[in-house]
Amino acid sequence: MSPPDASGPSGRPRASAEERRRDLRRRRRNALLILLAGLVVIVGFVAWAGRSGGSGDDVAEPVAEQKPLQVTARSPKPALPAPTAPALAVNATGGTGVQMRVVATPKGTAAVEGPWRPAAASLPMPAGIKEVLEAGSIPGHVEVRDDAGRTARSGTLLLPATRGTGTAEIIRSLPTTRPNVALVFDDGLEEASALRIVDILRRTKSGGTFCFNGINVKSWSPAAARKIQAAVADGVITMCSHGWSHRTSTTSSEAEATSDLSANASMDRFLGVDSVPFYRPPYGALSPGIEAAAGKLGYRWIVMWDVDPSDYEKPDVATLTSRVVSASGKGSIVVLHAVGNTADALPGIITGLRKKGLKAVTLTKMFGDHAAAKKAATSTTTVPVTTGGDAPPVPGEGT
Repeated sequence: MSPPDASGPSGRPRASAEERRRDLRRRRRNALLILLAGLVVIVGFVAWAGRSGGSGDDVAEPVAEQKPLQVTARSPKPALPAPTAPALAVNATGGTGVQMRVVATPKGTAAVEGPWRPAAASLPMPAGIKEVLEAGSIPGHVEVRDDAGRTARSGTLLLPATRGTGTAEIIRSLPTTRPNVALVFDDGLEEASALRIVDILRRTKSGGTFCFNGINVKSWSPAAARKIQAAVADGVITMCSHGWSHRTSTTSSEAEATSDLSANASMDRFLGVDSVPFYRPPYGALSPGIEAAAGKLGYRWIVMWDVDPSDYEKPDVATLTSRVVSASGKGSIVVLHAVGNTADALPGIITGLRKKGLKAVTLTKMFGDHAAAKKAATSTTTVPVTTGGDAPPVPGEGT
C-alpha cells in the first residue's frame, strides 16, 4: 500500500504551518508599509498645494500687511499781523496716492468742502472756505483718501479766520432780516463770571462774543482757557480783541495802537483761539491811528454797538434786562461786560429776546451771511467816544 501524497494540488510540496504564518506576517508588513508610504505622499501633496495655492508650478508671493490710513492736522498759532494765506499743517500716513481736502463745519449750517488735492505737509484754505472764514474761526477737519478707496479724517480743529484786506470797517449794527442779536461782553475782569456766562449760553443754546484784554486774561487758569476754547469750537463763543491794556484812546497813534493790539495776541495763544477778524476799541474810542493799525494787522471789522445798557453802572437785574430787551432789534450789537450782575441778568435777557422773536448769537453767526455783512453800516471817519458804552478804568486796570 502506497504512503500518503505530501504534495499540494499543483504538485508543489505543502508549506508547513510555520511557513504559512511567516508568509502571512510578511504580507501584512508589506501592506502596512504601502499604506504608510501613501499617507506620506498625500500629506506632502496637501502641504505643497497649500503653499502654492494649488496653481501648479506658480507659487504666490506673500501679501504685505497694509498700514492703516491716518491723518492729523494742526492750525497755525494765532499771530499778528494775521497771515494773508493761513494753512494747516497736515501729516497723512499709511496709503499710496493719498489726496486730502479741508472741510469747514460751521454751526447750524451745511458743511463746506474744499477740493481734493495731492497730499502735502501744508494745506491752504481754498477760496470757498476762505469766504466762510471771513466771519471768524469755525470748526473743521481734514479728510484724506488713497488709491485703495480708503478714507480717514483728522480730529476737529478751529480753522484760521481770513484776515481783512487792510482797511477795517466800523460796524455798529448789521442790517439783516434774520432775528439775530449779538451780545458782546468786554474786558474779562472776572474769570468766574465769564465762565458762568459760557454755561448760561450753552444751556440756553445761545451764543455770545468775548472782547477781552490780555492784561486781564493772563491771570486766568488753564482750565478756564480750555473751557473758552471748547466754547469757541462748539460755536457758543466768538473771540474778539479788546487790546492788551485797555488804555488806547482818541489820541492813540498808529504805533501805539499796533503795539497794544499786537501784545494781545498772547491772549489768543493762551486761550488757543483767534480774535481775528473782530476788534473792539476800549470805550469805543477811535483815532485814525487805531483804525489804521487794526486794518494792517488783519482785523476786518471794528465792532461798535447800537445798544448800550450801561451794565458797568451795576443796575439791578430787572433794570438791566429791560434796557437790553427793549432796545434790541434784528441785527443789534449790545455792549456788555463779563461781570457778575450781567451774568445774573443774562438768562432773563435771553428769555426776553426770545419773546420778541430774537435770538442771542455770536458775531461769527451774525456775520456768517457774507452778502448781509457787505451791507453793514460803515464809517470812514473817526467817531470819538470818550464816555458811555464801556466802563471807565477801574483802579489799577491796565497797569
